[in-house]
Amino acid sequence: MDIAIIGTGAIGGYFGARLVHGGHTVHFLARSDAGPMRAHGLVVDSYLGDFTVPHPLVYTDVEALPPCDIVLITVKATGNRALLPHLGAATKKGGAIVLMQNGFGVEDKLAAAYPDARVFAGLCFICSFRTAPAHVKHTAYGRVSLAAQDGDVASAERLSHVFSDAGIDVEVLPDVLTARWRKLVWNMPYNGLSVALDCTTAELGTDPAAGALARAMMTEILEAAAACGVAIPAEFIEQQIATTTQMSAYEPSMKLDYLAGRPMEVGAIYDAAIAYARAHGYEMVRAEWLARTLDYLGAHNPHTAR
Repeated sequence: MDIAIIGTGAIGGYFGARLVHGGHTVHFLARSDAGPMRAHGLVVDSYLGDFTVPHPLVYTDVEALPPCDIVLITVKATGNRALLPHLGAATKKGGAIVLMQNGFGVEDKLAAAYPDARVFAGLCFICSFRTAPAHVKHTAYGRVSLAAQDGDVASAERLSHVFSDAGIDVEVLPDVLTARWRKLVWNMPYNGLSVALDCTTAELGTDPAAGALARAMMTEILEAAAACGVAIPAEFIEQQIATTTQMSAYEPSMKLDYLAGRPMEVGAIYDAAIAYARAHGYEMVRAEWLARTLDYLGAHNPHTAR
């Protein structure tokens, strides 16, 4: 298949490279990494085995991408306003658009904007980061959780084979709402607290005070999800904590954005879900407090160029 990667960072670079080695023609949209990718290829150092895409197909303009069977959106949600309205030319009629980013409710907006495409959530659970331009370090995990925006599980199953045949761990969930709330159980506490407490996932897993904050937030998220009609079993919290504790000390994407002076995905990870829960009669007071703390830290970030 022809597959477009919209954003060749730690996520897009890793999964795009896997799909190339799975036999697909992958078109990479990149900005700052375009020159190094063309000169030296795309390099992935993975705990599963290192590999390289020596001659990737690289584009710097979304309008220049050819029509593709699958479009994977791997940019940060802060870039959606600039990119999402321009996906039409890159998506074949009947093709798939897979939102592989943090956020809440964006799938419905994509489906409305591109009625000739099939829209999916593709939630990633992976430890990966860029060590240099066009150079990705993959240290743990690598699962993609797929769900169809229209609830068609069979279509998500068919799409899942594209990933699994390329050696990517994939699961299919029944609907986007379930997929998104499950992702928030990790995203809200670990991303935000890593910034607010200036710590890594290791401290959040081993420090009693930090761990208590993370667990309380997870409990609130399960309650909010239940108010919105999504049942997540209580043991899911322990699974997330155990999985994270097994990681090496890891700085989540929001912490990396903060340290680099970039905008943080507060609106995508927190505000949209808080508003959705409020509309269903549940106030996420812990998430609201953390979101406003992150707004303050972002506005006074010493790492931002003045």
